[in-house]
Amino acid sequence: MVTSIELSEQELAELRDLTEQSDSMEAIRVAMRDYIRYARRMRLKQLSGQVEMIDNWRQLEESEVSDLNDDSSK
Repeated sequence: MVTSIELSEQELAELRDLTEQSDSMEAIRVAMRDYIRYARRMRLKQLSGQVEMIDNWRQLEESEVSDLNDDSSK
């Protein structure tokens, strides 16, 4: 998909500098990927305190290890 955007030369130069990319298109791609990753983290952060977590990771890990040991003994 092709999308056109207008950026000043100063904005492009700063974007290339911040993303450490010499190519303007690659700098835009890197910046977009970074922003999407950031926005997803912020959405997860908003869920803080709203989701009840069960602290059973040790039991799950022991069960997984036990399953692996059972499979390897066959």
